[in-house]
Amino acid sequence: MTQTAHQTHPRIHWMDSVRGTAILLLLLWHASAVPEMLGQEMPGFIRQVNAFFMPYRMPTLMLLSGMLLTRSLQKPLPQYYAGKFGMILWPYVIWVIIAKLAFLEVVGMPWWHWRAWYATSYLWFLFFIGVYYLVAPVFRRLPPWVPVALAAFAGLLLPYGTIEQRMAYFAVFFFAGSWLASHGAVFARLASPRAALVFVAPVFAFGVAATLWTDELQYAVWGAPASIAGCLLLAALYSLMDRRGSRMRVLRFAGMSSIVFYVSHFPAMALLSESLAGVHPLAMLAINFGVALGVGSLLALTKKRRPVRWLFEAPAPLTAAVRWPISRLTR
Repeated sequence: MTQTAHQTHPRIHWMDSVRGTAILLLLLWHASAVPEMLGQEMPGFIRQVNAFFMPYRMPTLMLLSGMLLTRSLQKPLPQYYAGKFGMILWPYVIWVIIAKLAFLEVVGMPWWHWRAWYATSYLWFLFFIGVYYLVAPVFRRLPPWVPVALAAFAGLLLPYGTIEQRMAYFAVFFFAGSWLASHGAVFARLASPRAALVFVAPVFAFGVAATLWTDELQYAVWGAPASIAGCLLLAALYSLMDRRGSRMRVLRFAGMSSIVFYVSHFPAMALLSESLAGVHPLAMLAINFGVALGVGSLLALTKKRRPVRWLFEAPAPLTAAVRWPISRLTR
C-alpha cells in the first residue's frame, strides 16, 4: 500500500480497481449512447451488452462512494462541508458550464433558471453525491441502516424514473456502502471468495434480466441487493488478485482518477459524435471510447497542476472562504 503526504489512510487497491472497472464500463456505454442520442443507430448486441452491465455500473460507483462516508464524517463539520464544496459542488458547476458550451442546450430553459442546474445531464451523479453528503451528518448518530431504509422506502413510493425517485434509488447504494464500511467483519465475509461463488449465479441472472426488461429494472429498488452483489463479486475477485500480486495498473489508474474520466468524457464524445455523423456505428463507438480514454488520461496526469486542477477542485482560498462562515455557524 502507498501513502502520500496528503493522505492519512493508505489507498485500498481493490477499491480503485472496482471503481476503474465501473468507469470503463460507463465510458463504453456512453460511447454508443451519445451517438444514439444524436440520432445514429447502434447494433442491437451493443445495446444488450450495455444493458447487461446496467445494474452494476452506477450502483457500484455509488456504493464505493458511500464506503468513504464514515471517514469523511470524522472531520469537523466546517472542514467536511468545505471539502465537499471544493471536490463536488465546484466541479459540478464547472462542468455544467462546459457541457452547456459544448453540447447541452435545453430549449426554453435559460441558464439562470434553477432547473438548468438541477441534476443536469450526465452530471447527475455528482449532484446526487452532493445531496447525500449534505444530509449525511443528520444521520451520523443514528444506526447506519436508517438512511438505507428511508431511501428504499422513498424509492418505492416516488413516481418511477423521476429525478427524485432516482435520487432515492441511488441513495440506497450510497448509504449501504456506508453501512458496509462500518461493519468491516460483515463486508469481509460478503466480499470473500466463498461468498463470491454464491453471488455469480444471481449476478449473471440479474444482468440477463436487465437485457430483457431494461427500463423496468433500471431504478427498481427491489433489485438493489443483486446490484450490490455484483460489486461484492468484483471486490472479492480484485482483493484475491491483489493478494496474489496482480497490479491491474490500468484499472487502478482509472479508479484513482474516476472523477476526471467521469466529467470529461461526455463533452468529448458529444462533440465527436456530432462532427463525425455518418461514420460507421462501430467505428464511432471505438473513436468515442478511445478519445475519451485519451482526454481523461491526459487530464488525470496533469490534474494536480494549475489551472487543470481547478477543473476538478476549487482553489484553496475559495474553499477556505467557504469554511470560515460554516465554522462561525457551528460554534
